[in-house]
Amino acid sequence: MKPIIDFIMYIVGLGPTVLIPIIMLIFGLCVRVPFTKALRGGLMVGIGFIGLNATVSILTDVMNPAIKNMIQVMHLNLQVIDVGWPSASAIAYGTAVGVSMIPLGIAINILMLITKTTSTIDVDIWDFWHFAFSGSLVYALTKDIVLSLFLASVNMIVIMVTADRTAPLSEKYLGLPGISIPHGYAGSFVPIAIVFNWIIDKIPGINKIHMDAKDFNKKFGSWGEPTLLGFAIGIIIGILAYGFIPGMTIATKLGKIMLMGVTLSAVMIITPKMAALLLQGVVPVSNAIQAFTQKKFSGKRKIYIGMDTAVGIGSPVVLACATLMIPVALLFAFILPGNQFLPTIGLVGFVFMFPLIVSITHGDFFRSFIIGAVNVVIGLWIGTNLAPLVTKCARAAHFALPKGSSMISSIDYGSNPYPWLIVQVAPFKIAAYVIGIILIVGLCWWNRKKIVAEENQLAANKDKK
Repeated sequence: MKPIIDFIMYIVGLGPTVLIPIIMLIFGLCVRVPFTKALRGGLMVGIGFIGLNATVSILTDVMNPAIKNMIQVMHLNLQVIDVGWPSASAIAYGTAVGVSMIPLGIAINILMLITKTTSTIDVDIWDFWHFAFSGSLVYALTKDIVLSLFLASVNMIVIMVTADRTAPLSEKYLGLPGISIPHGYAGSFVPIAIVFNWIIDKIPGINKIHMDAKDFNKKFGSWGEPTLLGFAIGIIIGILAYGFIPGMTIATKLGKIMLMGVTLSAVMIITPKMAALLLQGVVPVSNAIQAFTQKKFSGKRKIYIGMDTAVGIGSPVVLACATLMIPVALLFAFILPGNQFLPTIGLVGFVFMFPLIVSITHGDFFRSFIIGAVNVVIGLWIGTNLAPLVTKCARAAHFALPKGSSMISSIDYGSNPYPWLIVQVAPFKIAAYVIGIILIVGLCWWNRKKIVAEENQLAANKDKK
């Protein structure tokens, strides 16, 4: 058993930039894509991921010092420290639940494909860490490995169904043909986005406010284009971060602010190009899978390739919302009653929160930003509430706590509604099983009905032709 576990952890340890190209190559060969074409597709996916990660790193390098300055200006001194999503994923995979989640997640995906309860082939195995994180919290709370894996599986199935239902919107508003996003963090905000999008629709006056990428161009002219829009957002962030720092010369402040503006402008331009590179690798394999399934099975079932939410950060609306949300999150951390969570290094990860929110709002900046702000408020309270359990889990995974901190959390999945809900129900073992079974059976039945209806519609359209 140990060699198998060691092999699984070795594969996971390669990271998504290596793991996903290998999986894309294997899938390509399985559906009879020529080796060189499949290899090229896999490498293009890897190149796209490296490019997207590079733009996030560029953003992180300029934003982290700015965030520290904003914290200094606001005199924020809160007890719970943000360790960011890389640390949270290490904690998740450092437990018994984390090791088991990879083969279990693959088995769940295969079973759902066979039973037509999902249309997504999830190649983003590395991101199973979100489900492992939920299960690890349950294990830290109950010491029940079966219950922990069951609730982690419930978390995954909910996200898989979410990915299927949002895929057409992602195709239309994020420009991702044949791709779904079964990402734990991004998918968990979809129910909140649907509810608040509906509420905004019912508020007279507010429901007339629309601002998508085209509206930016119409209302702001050249300043609505990504180059100048990114520069303007960067200047605003730069002024908030450096404009009020005592003891810094005006020349230094101007330099820092201009650097922020140019960097944000560059990120706005480079990121969509990296996403396009990634799509160049995904599309040939995706098309081959569609052709293969149509040849092997009756009907016209559409299959999506499940990818990391990073594929959706090329949208200028996503980047604008995520960047402007950073000072707003710090302001909320300062004024929210009862909050003890200080978000820091994970704030740049807001880019991964918005892709599916932007899809739900049909690319609308105003609605996406409002919904994002609601999520941040909820997330700060959840981060405070879950911090003792996250800290306990980190110690069990032998994770070294940052110097001077007694409690940690993560603005990613450590402050997310899904793990929080799972932790609330976990102590009531029978109720947890009953609620979990009802939820997954209900969702799978509903999704299968949708998939079969879509399949029949595609077949009817084909017959008409």
